[in-house]
Amino acid sequence: MELEVLELEGDTLRLLVRGAHTPFVNALRRIMIAEVPCMAVEVVSIVENSSVLDDEVLAHRIGLVPLKMDPRIIEEEPDKVVRLELVAEAKGETITVYSGDMKSDSPDVAPLYPNIPIVKLAPGQRIYLIAKARLGTGSEHARWQPVSVAAHKYLPVIRVDVSRCTLCGKCIEICPKKIFDRTDSALKVRNVLACTLCKDCVDVCPLDPPAIDVSWEEGSYVMYVESTGVLPPDFILKQATKVLERKLEEFESKLKEVLAGGEA
Repeated sequence: MELEVLELEGDTLRLLVRGAHTPFVNALRRIMIAEVPCMAVEVVSIVENSSVLDDEVLAHRIGLVPLKMDPRIIEEEPDKVVRLELVAEAKGETITVYSGDMKSDSPDVAPLYPNIPIVKLAPGQRIYLIAKARLGTGSEHARWQPVSVAAHKYLPVIRVDVSRCTLCGKCIEICPKKIFDRTDSALKVRNVLACTLCKDCVDVCPLDPPAIDVSWEEGSYVMYVESTGVLPPDFILKQATKVLERKLEEFESKLKEVLAGGEA
């Protein structure tokens, strides 16, 4: 198996994987979505709420605020519970309460974005609540999902028969990713990795058979991971491999037990 990092910037990771099987790549994708833990609010205790929002709606909004965390918590403090307190009161004028107004008792966990609106308070209105956050996984609830995108596709292969291509330009116009470019003598592919394998360029070609052939390389995939920001994307992928390894070790152990029992 060969790996090549195509892009690692901010919350985005793009990876080229060669020599793998679809079930393996798909297993990593599903684990990143549902089984890599991250921090999120689980319990909201509302002490006072005189805003226009019902307690249930307010708690729901608090529960969906993404919490940035120190990745070391997963290995070193898996049972860690973080307390976040929110106290806000409007006195002379209407105010907007934001996620950044939530105060955490841990420097390792805090709202990812400080400018998420939670509620507006009119003069005289007040809220006071205490939220508790813990580690969880996306299989429990979407608020514990560390990725907004985890996807993969086959590595595209595009072939152009330059001896037959008339340079009509129809494929250039229809391509949604604009991966084709025309020179004086030939049609060029600028960025094959951007191809979505839609084959619109093949369908629009006026020649029969078309001068363009779009296929893919078996066993080669482009993986795309976009973190919600709570954890780095490369860390999420590493954690997914650890989860998969544990699952395989557990399966192997159970299999040995079953086979040993059958022999007895």
